[in-house]
Order: sequence, then C-alpha cells, then structure tokens
Amino acid sequence: MLIKGGRVVSAAGEHVADVLVRDGKIADIRVGIPAAGQEVIDATGKLVLPGVVDPHTHFALDTGTARTADDFASGSASAAAGGVTTYLDFALQRPGQTFQQALQARLAEIDEKSVVDYGIHLNITHLPDGWEDHLADLVKEGVTSAKVYTTYKDQPFYVNDWTWYRLMERSGKAGFLVQVHAENDDILEGKKQELVQAGKTSLAYHGVARPPVAEAEAVARGLTFSRATGSPVYFVHLSNPLSVDLVKEARERGTLGMVETCPHFLVLDDSVYQGPDPQRYLMTPPLREAAMQAALWGRVTEGHVHSMGSDHCGFSLAQRSGVTDFTKVSPGIPGVETSLPLLYSFGVRRKRITILDMVRLLSTNPAKIFGLWPRKGDLARGFDADIVVFDPAPERVLSAAELHSQAGYSPYEGLSVVGKVTATICRGEVVYQDGTVLGKPGFGEFQRCKPFDRTIALR
Repeated sequence: MLIKGGRVVSAAGEHVADVLVRDGKIADIRVGIPAAGQEVIDATGKLVLPGVVDPHTHFALDTGTARTADDFASGSASAAAGGVTTYLDFALQRPGQTFQQALQARLAEIDEKSVVDYGIHLNITHLPDGWEDHLADLVKEGVTSAKVYTTYKDQPFYVNDWTWYRLMERSGKAGFLVQVHAENDDILEGKKQELVQAGKTSLAYHGVARPPVAEAEAVARGLTFSRATGSPVYFVHLSNPLSVDLVKEARERGTLGMVETCPHFLVLDDSVYQGPDPQRYLMTPPLREAAMQAALWGRVTEGHVHSMGSDHCGFSLAQRSGVTDFTKVSPGIPGVETSLPLLYSFGVRRKRITILDMVRLLSTNPAKIFGLWPRKGDLARGFDADIVVFDPAPERVLSAAELHSQAGYSPYEGLSVVGKVTATICRGEVVYQDGTVLGKPGFGEFQRCKPFDRTIALR
C-alpha cells in the first residue's frame, strides 16, 4: 500500500510525504515514492496521522446489575471509525479469581470479535495467595498495568487502601503500572446521604453528588503511596485542575505520576445536568463547571496532561429509561469514535494545542506509557502500519446517526466539529473507509505490552 501526498504528522514533526506499507509495517516515509503495483490511497490535502491508541475503554462491561450495549465487536468497529487502531480494555478480577484467571476469562470474551488491535489492563480487586509471583507472571504475559477503584464499595470494582498500597509496594519493581480511579468514597457517600435526606435525588444532582474535592483527595493519596513506595502511578479520567496540579507538583519533586483526561471534560460542562436530557451525560467523575473546564484546558495546553482516553462505556439510553434517581444509575457514556475529531476541533483548530500535541496525547504517549512503543503510536520505519487519513476540511454538526456504537446516542450530539476520518489502517489493512467499517471481527490481535519504562519522555 502507498499513501500518497498527505501531510504526515509524527512525533518527530510534520511534512508532506508518501508512506509505503509492506507486510503490515511502515517501510518508508519520504517524498516521491513511486507507485509500483501497490494499492494507492490519495491523501492529497489530508493529514496522515498515527493510529489512535485509546488507553481507556469499557466494552462488554458487566457491573453485576447492567451490561453495556457495546460488546467487543460493536465497540471495536466504532473505534475503527474514529481512527483508533489499538485500545486497552479491562479484565475484572472477580471474587476468588487469580490474576491469570481474570485475564484468561477476558481474553476468551474478546476472542475473534475485535476489528482492531487491543491490550488488556487488569482490574485488581484483591490479592490472592502468591500474588507477588502472579504479578511477575502477568508482566511476562504482556499485561503490565492494572486499575484500582477507590469508590463503588457496593460493586465488584472497589479495592481498599491496604490492598492498593501493598500492590504499589511491589508494582514498580515488577515493571507494573498501577492506574487509579480517584474519588474518595467516604466523601461521595456523605454527599449522597446529604442530598437524599434533602429529597434531592433527581439526575440534576448527579454532578453535585460527586464533588471535585473527592477526586483531588484520592489523587493526593495515590501520590503519597507512589512517593512512599517509589512505584509510578497513573490517574485515569481526571476532571479537576487541582488534581492535575497535585500531580505536576509531585513530579517536580521526583514522584512519577501521570495524568489522563477525557474529551468530555474539555467540551462539555455541568450545565447539561440542568437541561432536558441529563441521562446523556452520566459519567464518573461527572462534568464540572465551565470555569474548571477552562482551567483544565490550560493544564492541557501547558503540557501537564499526558494522555487522552475516551473512557468509552456504551450504555444505551434505553437502559436508563425510567431512571430518575442519581443513586440508581450505571454511569458511562460512549466516546471511542469521537476523541480524534473533538480534540482536533476544540484543541487544534482553536489553537489551544498544536497538531503535534494532539498526536502526543492520542497516540505517542499512550503507546509509551503502556508498553506498546516502539511498535505503536507513531509513523516511522519499522512501526506497525497503524495509520489514520484525516480530512481537516469538512465542517458538520455531530450526529449519533453517523456513529457505530450500539449505545445509539452521543453525548456530543449537536456540537459543531471540523475534520473527519476518511480511512483507518491497522497493521496495513484498511479497517474503515468513507463511512464503512471494513475490518472483520477477529482481525484485531492481542498486543503484549512491555514492562513500564520509567525513563520514557512524554513531551
């Protein structure tokens, strides 16, 4: 395959060039590569970008009371349509399971379903006998990260502080990266009870019920554990600029903390909870006030946010039909297909970030952080041919009708966006082109991640 005449954007810079693909790898990037019998994709006037590496998805998520409308077939198809060539999902450790049992159960669930490549994070909930050796075995098997939840005590995800701290005592030495859903559960519970007692249980109070201080406190706790143990820590979906500041300050003292945020915190604010359709915006942490959103953009612009995850969790609106009490909601929104156009529209086009910053946040840094570099996350000789052809010209109003998630709606419905994915190529195969998903379920391969490398440069 030859991708001809586009503006190639890589970690090294941007320039007009051709990209030659051979045997699923990038064979050459330069001006004037002759077309010698290859399939040719004309990228004139378009951007040629590294495939998006989405570090945070929840396909086929089962909370015990609800299951997302998106499974791995529909979720990965939506990913392909959004320029995502690799995503990282989660294997929940159920009661009584070892780490390996949780992993194998999830891999069996994904088997022969994914349209694009994928990696796995564990979701550790307890430390079984012999867990130290099991952790080392996980790393050898290419699973080098796990998430812990500091909230949801009434669901199967929660892990207590003692378990979290013990895990971090070992994780850094094992080359394992601990991720944290950071919200102080006691603060959330106290606020919930206060609202319930006042009769304020409508969905309009979803945001109020999870105050930003709950996030910042749990981030501070995670940074304390990181400093005490020497193990790195990665905070998922941060919504509060104070949380980002705490990580920045800790990094300046030598603590290796990393920040992920999500497009929804950058393009939506909590005013939607007072609107007619609050059920479209029920994620955790919740959306914040407009002033916080602006401040969070400032942290992104300054380079204190390291990666961008969609936190795609495709519950349908039908699954929320009749639910009017914020305490009864299974939170989560679809978004894997929209991260690239949203970050381009609201970041690059509004001059909050450069196109190189966008590539760093969506592709290069996630690949580096989660051990997929130098195979994924960039356009360079020898990398997997994971490529997005992106037309920066079209302007449109975003509609769920154009998307591929089985959730059947988008929280971004009605936003004006610029740019469109015209082709997504995964390991040299066109998996999406001009509105149609071409990739077949089962084409996507499990990607073994390397141990976390604390020397990686994220700028």
